[in-house]
Amino acid sequence: MARFIGIRHRVKKTAQQEARPTMVAIMESGRVVSILELEDDEAELDFVEGRFPVKWRNAKEDEDLNKFLARHVRRPKKGKEGPVKVPAAYDGLAPGDMVAMVLGGSGDRLAFALSRKGESLEKPTKILRIPAFILKERRGEASKDDDHKTLACLVSEEPELFYGVGPRDRDFIRMRETHRARRDTQKDRIRCEQRLRQHVIGRIFLSEDGHYPEGKIEDAYDREKANDVILTNLLAEEARREAGLKKFVRALDVWSGVFVQIEGVGEVLAAGLMSPIGDIRRFEVSPDFTDANTPEERQRRVNKAAGRSKAKLKAFCGVHVLPDGRFARKRMREVANWNPAARQALYLLGQQFVYRPESEWGKRYREYKRIFREKHPEVVVVDGKKRYTDGHIHKMAIWRTLTKFVERLWKDWTRVETGLPIVRKEGAAA
Repeated sequence: MARFIGIRHRVKKTAQQEARPTMVAIMESGRVVSILELEDDEAELDFVEGRFPVKWRNAKEDEDLNKFLARHVRRPKKGKEGPVKVPAAYDGLAPGDMVAMVLGGSGDRLAFALSRKGESLEKPTKILRIPAFILKERRGEASKDDDHKTLACLVSEEPELFYGVGPRDRDFIRMRETHRARRDTQKDRIRCEQRLRQHVIGRIFLSEDGHYPEGKIEDAYDREKANDVILTNLLAEEARREAGLKKFVRALDVWSGVFVQIEGVGEVLAAGLMSPIGDIRRFEVSPDFTDANTPEERQRRVNKAAGRSKAKLKAFCGVHVLPDGRFARKRMREVANWNPAARQALYLLGQQFVYRPESEWGKRYREYKRIFREKHPEVVVVDGKKRYTDGHIHKMAIWRTLTKFVERLWKDWTRVETGLPIVRKEGAAA
């Protein structure tokens, strides 16, 4: 009998140390027969390997406990008496299971492990993921806390709503994890450099002898950096992780199909944009063909859905226009609900376009700059602030260029995802 499993992955503890276990619902014969709580990462790995304890028994006298994993043996708390308990039954991923999860988010690692394990089982085992917005639509009146049950029902009734997790998806997840590790190492290196600099400055200013360096403070700082073992190791680790990141990025079809052709975009910058976006299918809006009786009407609705998908990606990246016509940016008493990592990556990309005025997107930037200056030839003062200065026009042109770039990115990435060739109109930049 096939089992349908819904998994609601969660970070195991909140900032307030509140327990938030990953929830698993197992459905058989049209009803949920088991609810599991995976309290930590080891419990998740136990589930992947099919050895998550679900029943316990008292250990027999003189029973060899070494045949059980140490974490599965429940001993009495210190100072208390009682029987030692060992697992009596296990559960977890089994041959033939269909597992449903949400696309993207914190569940990437678990989805990777389940997919890898599922391919090694003798009976086909499917790991499927659904975009969050579709789950929200299908949830109806059900509680979000019961998403694991909702997912199990959905995958049993409408498996066509889900996307499979295969080797290609695992490559992308591996790239995102490598990018995160490289970024964390970079932050550690920067903090180490800042500590060293403050240490050097403090040592100079607090010298009892008053012997200040002949050269600049920066010279003393450079000597300190060259001889610091911790910083040297961090620099080596950062270089090693960056090399690994470039290797994983170059293996992605999105890199070879989209980013490699863009002048000014290297592997690290591309990873900085791909990682927060994750899976482009998260932004896909399905067309509604209800009462669409003609091919023309169906095509119109396809185009409308594509426009909404593009708009969702632009809003996620923070390059969208607000309902009142203003461009999105941080303002007091307003919610900035875009992804800061994606927007930062786009800002760095915009600088590359400026540095390369003869590239395709560099030309687009210069053209927008010319258009905005013709439209606003004079500097004006609004509410005591100057508008349409050279700096203002420069920023307007950059963000307009990046908005068009994200529209192109959605189009090309979607075609790569579906295996379609990227087609350019002759002479068109976007």
